[in-house]
Amino acid sequence: MAIMEKSIVGDLINFRGMVYAPLNENGVYFLFGKVAEDLNMYVEEIRLESPDSIVRRFTGKGWERLRVEFEYRSSDFKQHGGDAEKCDLIICWEHDWAGCPVQVIELRDRIKEMENWPIRRPDEPVGGEEGEDLDVWFDQHEVQDRIRGLFQSLAEHVKSVDEQCFFRVGKTTISFYSPERTFIYVQPRQNKLRLVLFTGGEAMEGVQPVGRKNSGRKWGATSVADQDQLLEVLAAVEESHRRINEAIKRNERTSWHAKSEEVEDESEA
Repeated sequence: MAIMEKSIVGDLINFRGMVYAPLNENGVYFLFGKVAEDLNMYVEEIRLESPDSIVRRFTGKGWERLRVEFEYRSSDFKQHGGDAEKCDLIICWEHDWAGCPVQVIELRDRIKEMENWPIRRPDEPVGGEEGEDLDVWFDQHEVQDRIRGLFQSLAEHVKSVDEQCFFRVGKTTISFYSPERTFIYVQPRQNKLRLVLFTGGEAMEGVQPVGRKNSGRKWGATSVADQDQLLEVLAAVEESHRRINEAIKRNERTSWHAKSEEVEDESEA
């Protein structure tokens, strides 16, 4: 009988995809990555020796260089034998060192004043920059009811191909996931749907290549304006889903900027 590994977590914070509070230095690293911009900082270096990181912080006049040490508690810096002369800032979860000679940012306190977006399903209709309710999105883009119906038919067909597939609404594009990766981008217009599908860089019936020198080499596009055209495109939708899953099995790059294997082979020759 397998023994379940013991799991101990911090307090519930549900902050920007991080469910529990950090319990160690690595957790502080991860959380800082989510709030660096809120702190008016960017990272120049992540180091294996002291200092842990070199960051820049905006001062109003420009970007000051800071040597940063990450700790779970600020007092850990002293316990680890840290040199205050070689550190400009300690970033920690808990500040427990009275009289600390180094400036400290306590993330436990600072995240309370920051905007949060709790964990949610990627396909859950929500407002905001990361996604919008589908009907609201259609209204804002003045999409005709007929085209909305075509989109719904497309979404239902994708779900019938693989019930794990889902779509996510962005500011300008609706992305369908395989579910691991995007394989269709839908750009609804007033009187048609523009579909950009993963082709793997190979010909696909009814789909025109869109690749340029450094982008889109594994993608193609087509447009749908009525039900008959949609029926013709559904075979390509199924084929795109098959090809993205085969590419994932091969651990192949599939992004918009991925090069086709033929191009890569030629460049290496």
